[in-house]
Amino acid sequence: MNVFTSLGYVVVRGSLDDWSRFATKTIGAQPEPSAAGELRLRLDEYAYRILIEDGEPAGPASLVALGFTVPDAAALADLETHLASRGVPVREDEDLRARRGVEGLRVFSDPEGNTIEAVHGLPLAGTPFTSPLGVRFVTGDLGVGHAFMNSSGDAREAAEFYQRELGFKLSDTISMAELGVDGDGYFLHCNPRHHSVGFGRGIGPTPGIDHLMLEVSDLTTVGRVMDTINDDPDHIIVTLGEHTNDHMTSFYVTTPSGFQIEYGCDGLVVDDDTWQVAHYEAISTWGHKYIAADA
Repeated sequence: MNVFTSLGYVVVRGSLDDWSRFATKTIGAQPEPSAAGELRLRLDEYAYRILIEDGEPAGPASLVALGFTVPDAAALADLETHLASRGVPVREDEDLRARRGVEGLRVFSDPEGNTIEAVHGLPLAGTPFTSPLGVRFVTGDLGVGHAFMNSSGDAREAAEFYQRELGFKLSDTISMAELGVDGDGYFLHCNPRHHSVGFGRGIGPTPGIDHLMLEVSDLTTVGRVMDTINDDPDHIIVTLGEHTNDHMTSFYVTTPSGFQIEYGCDGLVVDDDTWQVAHYEAISTWGHKYIAADA
């Protein structure tokens, strides 16, 4: 079964004021307050791609939900039937559907305990997207970007669930040894973006979201945005570099919730007719040096 079309949005918990500043001054997202006590961050024509619920930041545990899109109501119903037949509890939540502004919504959890919101009919905004920093994000049918998840157990088991039950395809794997972590990272796609979700044993003890990747149009934008971050109050935690597998040229900055944004450009796209799954022993071809959090 191959039903998901993109990572449509991500919901996290954190300070709305801090995230509004971070969106405007650091990553160039367009913040829009919501009457529901939430902050919506726009990256394109949709009403939101990142949604912040007011609460205490908790690093990887700040993740509330990953919102994956399906084509229509029939696909959503098929997904519900399939998951139920596999013993995965699925529920409707009309109040949550209304809050998200989507046409249809089902909620379930993956084996790591991460909440998944399967939705169709993402709401469009009523006005054009205007980045405070003049940034153009690469979204559209590719979705918001990708989420890399810290696994509490066997990352392979989590990846296999996404492949077996949700129709994701394996793009490749990378040894995590250079981070002092046992096992591999697993990178999975549901559309031509090299990966929309990945799993690996985290370098810290907390499961949840390690980073959210946002792709922008060009290297000049990456450099210009990186140059504005002066460690007060934001911190670059991984320097500019290029990954071995998806060729993304990027840096990593700490969000107000404590997880990371990978901010990059020129990510690979996958053609399933010709793509060959590979394994890499190194995470990056150059750069991507880790900086101590208190540096």
